[in-house]
Parts: sequence; C-alpha cells; structure tokens
Amino acid sequence: MALKEENLKQVFSEKFKGLIWKIRIHEKNEYMAIESRHLESKNVSFSVLDLQTGKIFFKERSYLESMNLNLAYAAQKNLILTVNEHVESPESKGLISINVLNGEILWERYNFSFNQADSSGLQVYDPKIYPRNYLWINHLNAENISKQENSSTRISDLLFPDLFESYVLPNFIEHGLIIGQISVLHKDGLSIVSFHQKMKNNMQQRLVVYQDDRIFIDDIIIDDIQKLQPESFFMMNKQLLYIRNKNEIVSYFV
Repeated sequence: MALKEENLKQVFSEKFKGLIWKIRIHEKNEYMAIESRHLESKNVSFSVLDLQTGKIFFKERSYLESMNLNLAYAAQKNLILTVNEHVESPESKGLISINVLNGEILWERYNFSFNQADSSGLQVYDPKIYPRNYLWINHLNAENISKQENSSTRISDLLFPDLFESYVLPNFIEHGLIIGQISVLHKDGLSIVSFHQKMKNNMQQRLVVYQDDRIFIDDIIIDDIQKLQPESFFMMNKQLLYIRNKNEIVSYFV
C-alpha cells in the first residue's frame, strides 16, 4: 500500500509553557486533555484540544489547588481532576469536574476520593470512613447512580509501539550510535521508529516515519539529554501523535 505525499498532513503543533505531564484521550469524541506542569512556578494547568482539527477548547487553565491537582479521567463532556492531600502524596482528598469545552468548574466534592472510572460513572469513597465503602456517581452532576455492568467493552483505536533490542534500521536512515531499545510501530505499510542516538558529546531522541525507501518524517523529539527518555508517540486510527521537547504536541495524518 503506497502512501501518497498529499496524505501526509500535519494536523497541529501546539506548545505549552509547562512540561506535558499527562495525556488523556476520549476516543469517541476525539478530544485530547493535557495536564502540564511548570516546575519553577509550581503551577499545574489543563488544556483540551480537538484531535481532528487541532482547535483549542481551552489552554493552560489553572485552578485554586494549583500543584495538588491531577488529571484523572476524560469523560464525554467533562474532565475529572483529583485533589491530592499535598504534592508528595498520591492520596486524594477531593474531586473537581470541569467542562471540556471551556474549562469551567461543573462541581466539586471534597468528601470523595477517586478509585476508578469508566464510561458509566466514577467509583469513589469517603477517605474518613473505614473500612472503605465504595459508591458510583454520575460524571456530570456527582449524583449517586446504580452501577450497571458494561454489556460490551469498546475496543480501543489507540496503537502504541513495541520495543526491540535488535531492530535493524534500513540503510537509508543514517544515524549515530543507537543507545537502548528501538520503538517500532507498523501501520498500513508505514513504519514509525523512535530511538536514542549518540551525536558527538550529547544524546538525542529521534522519530522517523518511512515506507519502502522513502522518509516522510525525520524529527528530533528532544536534544541534548543525559538519560533515556520514555516513549512519546502513538497512533489513533491514521493519526500520529508525539511529544517534542517535552512541551509540544505534534500530530500528522499519515
């Protein structure tokens, strides 16, 4: 299957002031929620964008709890943020729900801690009560619901690379000394690889998209690093998404 040049189209490239800390994707509604952290100012902010167009619904919005907030779940119409007891503690002391279209707060509950979530609701508990008594609440209004067992599990369209110790890159991809594993994802005849290479006195992480003997994308994800970085690309349907320089989301239709 040949990839036509006109089909390789950048959808968006969006930079953030803070480091991209966490991503949540709602596949059905095709939006991406991002938690970004500015370590110097100790500020946590949240953003939502449309995956198909790159349109920003809201960007880097912060709330009163600042550094103690975490992006926990992306529901159909709202995000669920957990409020931690303090920065170093994973124990949550409350929940905040925000609208995905504008970032406005829909509700806050400081008597609930987050346990898990799915498309039908949130499972929460009161951390002051022991043994724990779990209950399910509605995403949009936090009212109690009777949890129904899901009749079917939706198959995710998200694709992540496999790691290889000894993957052999084609000769036409010139590279430095490869350090660590190579991440590889094959899709419809297209090959996407990411690897760390030694260049003179520094190390960099690189992403290459190719088919047969043609390179379509050759990008340095991050340069001048001292240690191996975690994987930072994936696909949803025919859309490639990756993080560049820890603070930028890039996407192509391929």
